[in-house]
Amino acid sequence: MSSDRPVVLDVRGVSKKYRLAAPGSELKTTLLHPRSALRARRKRASLWAVGDVSFQVRRGEFFSIIGANGSGKSTLLRLLAGLSKPTRGTITARGTVSTLLELGSGFHPQVSGRENAIMNGLLVGMTRAEIEALLPRIIEFAGLQEFIDQPMRTYSSGMYVRLGFAIAAFLEPELLLVDEVLAVGDLRFQEKCYDHIAGLQKQGVTIVMVSHDLGAVERFSDRAALMERGRIIAIGDPRKVVGLHVERLASSSPEIRAALEEHIAADQEGMDRLLAEDPEARAAFDAALELNPEFRRKMEEEAGEKLKVQRTED
Repeated sequence: MSSDRPVVLDVRGVSKKYRLAAPGSELKTTLLHPRSALRARRKRASLWAVGDVSFQVRRGEFFSIIGANGSGKSTLLRLLAGLSKPTRGTITARGTVSTLLELGSGFHPQVSGRENAIMNGLLVGMTRAEIEALLPRIIEFAGLQEFIDQPMRTYSSGMYVRLGFAIAAFLEPELLLVDEVLAVGDLRFQEKCYDHIAGLQKQGVTIVMVSHDLGAVERFSDRAALMERGRIIAIGDPRKVVGLHVERLASSSPEIRAALEEHIAADQEGMDRLLAEDPEARAAFDAALELNPEFRRKMEEEAGEKLKVQRTED
């Protein structure tokens, strides 16, 4: 990504603190024991969901944020969208922002999909004529021709996502914020969405995405950021950031480590090809093997077995 492109999203020292509910803070307890309830309220704990996050995103960049559940990714995205205010720090977004954050957010269940699409367009500053001109493309992309005039309370979760993404993507945004909601759609629709996102990127639209789909992050992102416990611990090349994320997950979970070892053993040729293409990954992998002699022994045994099979077949 060229550094001469203008910055469209500037995040500086952003933190977000939440006050946790104190035990006995229910209305009935407060009314019956106001003094003790007040003391408990003063002593209630705090949670810093996002802590001192800073980064910049340039025009036309695809920037992904990854991390384990509870790391603060979605909270950060809500801050970027302006749905919540940071406790500290500043967020500066330049241009029209379109968001797809939560399943069903911004939709009224009692009115039709068509009316919801029109209302969403009006809310971002478009005229009724402009949004009605885009409606045929939105409806076709979402594949809801037969249901667009039905109340949205009758829609399935997949239909919500399809219409929500189509509206967000076709409202001509300059900055598109996307959360993990695409995981609800089927594989065919996900590919359709990613193809459209790639088209938006070529038009100069900036995309910030939160996702657990590490394959999509590597495939589409120009840069990626890894969050842990509310802080960004790495920003850079998507493949390296994803690798760091997987490595840290494996070190904290025996189940994940076992699954990775099984995958590596099952696709040794693919692993060798990947390591040959990336010297840094090769060095990191060799260092990890030194710390895991049992896995090294297992790999050598399986390689020996495969060699015996090949010789037998020859």
